[in-house]
Amino acid sequence: MVWRYGVDATYFMVMINFHLRRNLLVAVFIIVPIGVVWLFITLVSSIFISDDNMNLGEATNYIEKIDNFVLQEFNNKQQLVYLIEAKNYFNFKQAPALLIEPMVTTYNEKGGEFYTMTSKRAHYLGNGEIKFKGKVDIKSNTGAVYKMQAKELLINTKTSDLSSRKEITYFDEHSKVFAQGMTMIDIKDKMQLWGKISISQNGGQEILTRDLTIDQSNAQKHYYSKNDTTYIANGNKIYAQGIDMNKNLVKLLNTVKIVQKSGSKINTKNLMIDQSNDKEIYSTKEKVHYQSKAVDIYSTGMHFNAKAKKVKLTGGVIGHYE
Repeated sequence: MVWRYGVDATYFMVMINFHLRRNLLVAVFIIVPIGVVWLFITLVSSIFISDDNMNLGEATNYIEKIDNFVLQEFNNKQQLVYLIEAKNYFNFKQAPALLIEPMVTTYNEKGGEFYTMTSKRAHYLGNGEIKFKGKVDIKSNTGAVYKMQAKELLINTKTSDLSSRKEITYFDEHSKVFAQGMTMIDIKDKMQLWGKISISQNGGQEILTRDLTIDQSNAQKHYYSKNDTTYIANGNKIYAQGIDMNKNLVKLLNTVKIVQKSGSKINTKNLMIDQSNDKEIYSTKEKVHYQSKAVDIYSTGMHFNAKAKKVKLTGGVIGHYE
């Protein structure tokens, strides 16, 4: 009996150890998921407080929140300089204040509006600057409208000038303009796009240049650059020394070289491109030198329908055929 009791006792102790270990394992498996959930909640919280991912006003680490935020700034003459309005304002201890759905309006000395800028979010920096990210719409008191997508767009509340040192995309009715930076002085209604410029037009044309100016003063929209420019369309590559573009009329400046897909070359100056009514007409009144595998022709003036692939040389035409 003693021996049996010892066996039973050992069996009983083994069962106790087994149950303890099983409960311990269960406890571990319970604790681990709780830890994972807590870590997941922490990560989710960190996502929500990131300004790039925050869902319109969701924040957890702010020290101050103001709904329907309004801020006015006046100069030394007690004249209104700018007005900031936002759906929500979040103030953080170690980060710039965040504005949700901000609208910033700048004013001139007579109290008239210069610009109204709207976006989904912006940062209000300690030095008085406002930094927009993403889509920004700018409306001028002249009626000019600027639509941009920016990694970073700063407005100086003291001067009302805008600037960006990062990539920016400008949209108009007929094209997208990609640049490496920009500055805009509000009183001039001129935007200077810096660095490499790529213009993608709705008709499929591509324009490559540098340091492009967009002038919307006097109710116009005028693009120009004095830098080397490449115009690509309908199988043609056109090289020029500058560009002047207004509405549907493109002027390629100074020395111009057209290289066709067939290998033919046309050398001339100051080429006009008519893009109206879905056309693509190249024309010039300057001297023209047309070269292909079969002909070598000189003329004064040219009318080139790029879509129909028809070239009309005018003036005194002199040709050499092989």
